[in-house]
Amino acid sequence: MPKHGKDQETRVIQLKDYQEKHAGWQESQARYEYEDPLEEDGLPPPAAGEAAKRERRAVPKAVYAASLALVAVAVGLGLWINRDFLTWTNLREWARLQVLGEEGGDGFPVDITGSTVYGSNFLAYNGAAVMLSDTALTMVGDQGKEALSLRHDLNQPVLKAASGQFLIYNSGSTGYTVLSGAEAAASGVAEQDIITGAIAANGRFALGLAGEYGASRLQVFLEDASLQYEYAFSNDYVTAIALNHDASRGAVCTVRSDKGEMVSRLTLFDFSQPEPTAQYETRGNLLLAAGWSENGVVYAVGDAALVSGRASDGEFTEYDYQGRQLTAFQLAANRAFLSISAYDHAGSSTLMVLNGGEPYGEGNPLRVEMDRRVESISVFGGTAAMLAGGEAVFCDYGTGQELARADAGTDAKSLALSSESRAYVLGVSEVRVIELN
Repeated sequence: MPKHGKDQETRVIQLKDYQEKHAGWQESQARYEYEDPLEEDGLPPPAAGEAAKRERRAVPKAVYAASLALVAVAVGLGLWINRDFLTWTNLREWARLQVLGEEGGDGFPVDITGSTVYGSNFLAYNGAAVMLSDTALTMVGDQGKEALSLRHDLNQPVLKAASGQFLIYNSGSTGYTVLSGAEAAASGVAEQDIITGAIAANGRFALGLAGEYGASRLQVFLEDASLQYEYAFSNDYVTAIALNHDASRGAVCTVRSDKGEMVSRLTLFDFSQPEPTAQYETRGNLLLAAGWSENGVVYAVGDAALVSGRASDGEFTEYDYQGRQLTAFQLAANRAFLSISAYDHAGSSTLMVLNGGEPYGEGNPLRVEMDRRVESISVFGGTAAMLAGGEAVFCDYGTGQELARADAGTDAKSLALSSESRAYVLGVSEVRVIELN
């Protein structure tokens, strides 16, 4: 049979000594009922002083049960009284305040930094509005709070973006900067004037550089701005560049003159090989932009026709605009979103959603007729939004069904969706928000 007596008292003394050394420690006020193991062992009960201490710590279990019941009733009553306020929006706002605090910003509209922001330098990323003005790159959160302001001295700034990676360069000059989110990742000075550029989701980027007598050059860089690949075009002038997700492959649009006729070329590269893997020529069609979709379809947007095809087979087709003017475009969601119009400056237009991974024909492209000229297109999820005549028009690009319209302001120049029901609008001097109910 185990022995107690002195051994039991020694342990108690050691615990009290420990408590005295840690003055901040306080004995718990909770009390417990228990059976005395000394009585089970047949030993005499504890001394009167020790028994009194145990008695003071003893609390009936009924007290705990009653306390828990009262707490449950109070919580339930509170939820019932405030049931009308327990919406998803209010809960989300409460969670945001717990994480970010109350200093979320002063809301919208928000003045732009600088004097001018071009529509091509305005986009949405991770819920924030991103804009490159003539003086700064600025990010503004969804509550109107400025998250980033990076000053620059570029006289013709251009912004390219991919999955939170940003490339800023000076068109017609040599300076460039790469940002990963809000952090500067690399910067440098190109060997020749920059014509155009592109950036991939992993931070690698490419520049098209001007040469002499219509020549140009492609340079591809790693994340730290070290040169990965280089290719010279002896007679062609680079107009656009696209990279796949990891910048292991790319597409370059160029233009040249052939006996007075304009000839544009789309050239595909595998940057592990010294020479191009495929080429396609289109005549009388200036290629303005290029995109490499996640499904491997490459698009080149021309002023007279769209060129598209799968990079894996190198076969391309053209979709002709039939003499109508291109008013706006967006390459997103593995598709090309084009607005074309039969009128020079106003009038109706047609939004065309083209899936280059499927044959063109009935249902491809999908068409959405607009009663006004579309000036800007943005895509998020399954929604496409168009800026037309001071209105933002939301539609389901899978069916063409119009979802909603909202006033964008008479000075609206561009819009950028941050969700399927929320858009940032770029005005002449400010950024506004449209939120659908």
